[in-house]
Amino acid sequence: MALFSFRHSVKTFSEKRTDETRAAKPGQTAAHLRYIARPQAARVVMQERLSGGSHPKTANLAEEEAQKRKGRVCERFVIALPSEASPEQREALTRAYAEQMSKGIAGYVAAIHDQHGNDSKNPHAHFVLFDVQQKTGGRGRPKSTLGLARKNAIEGAAKLWAELHNEMMRGWGFGPDSEISHLSYADRGIDRIPTIHEGASSRATPEAKKKSKEKWKHIDQGHTRAEANAVIREINKLKESQKNAGTVRLGTGDGDNEAQRNGGIAKQRERGGGNVKAAPGNRPPFKQSGQPVQEHRPVVGDTGPTSGPLQSRAQPRPGRQPPFLAAARLGLARRLRRGRDVRRVYRELIMLRDTLKARLLPIEGQRRLRPEAERHHHRPPKTTKPRSGGAERGA
Repeated sequence: MALFSFRHSVKTFSEKRTDETRAAKPGQTAAHLRYIARPQAARVVMQERLSGGSHPKTANLAEEEAQKRKGRVCERFVIALPSEASPEQREALTRAYAEQMSKGIAGYVAAIHDQHGNDSKNPHAHFVLFDVQQKTGGRGRPKSTLGLARKNAIEGAAKLWAELHNEMMRGWGFGPDSEISHLSYADRGIDRIPTIHEGASSRATPEAKKKSKEKWKHIDQGHTRAEANAVIREINKLKESQKNAGTVRLGTGDGDNEAQRNGGIAKQRERGGGNVKAAPGNRPPFKQSGQPVQEHRPVVGDTGPTSGPLQSRAQPRPGRQPPFLAAARLGLARRLRRGRDVRRVYRELIMLRDTLKARLLPIEGQRRLRPEAERHHHRPPKTTKPRSGGAERGA
């Protein structure tokens, strides 16, 4: 499966916007067009049906029109191009998508970045589409040509790109490995957490580590997106290792097939708690052999220490995952789809990783996988020896 990267953003003068990052400012569109069309990065710049003829005039007209109707200025896309395709094929794919999105009516500017540095390894195209309001003949408001403000319109645009990409790549003789999918990991049944966008500048100069913003430090503890991606890759690696080992994945149940439930109901009862002695080969690493698991029931009104040794609580049956883990994975995946919230879920990533290690890995594996820095992170502070009585008197 080839790389699928599809990002959309919009600038608007609407007062009903809920996200302030979408707020448009005069001159903003012209600056963006200068950025994507700069000769140092853009190998090819395509443009069709621009109302002003040039980039600055078209940007100014679009902003003036958007201010009058309190609406969107333009639609912006950044889409990954196939690295195995030739420059001419990338141009054909970019133009075909721009024409289909604009429906042959709206104006657009498309710039292909694939000639220098990181762009040569990760070719991509920047699209800027200027909407055209068409009158329907009735008394209602003019109808949008692009229609990207409608429900599920962005998902439809991503699906259109995937279908057009695969169709043209097959026509050029590329195999299934060059095909892409607009569906998420969850929709495809893949038990992985997607990584997040780090930015070209941070990857181009890894030695100059990008620092976390000061206002986020109370949330992400000073961690960067690259560090968050490192935790995500570690979680995915742990998931894959457990999948290859044939164990139940984090956040899943026993499955729908009884033949795949670790031996069926009889085996589960044998390995579970209760009065039946668990099989030695299926004991968790923290469970001492020969010690029956007993549930401690405190006496009402007893606030002091217990008279006997504390007993560990009964553990859940192997193969069954607590429901909060599945809910945590689902909520984490939803928030990771929105790049702006990635720093807020850093702690959840750490919690998910540690939970996965604790539940699915033996103690020896935890010690082997734990980084050296983390191993010495929680060392107890050094204690100073108290002074002797003679020293105190002399002082």
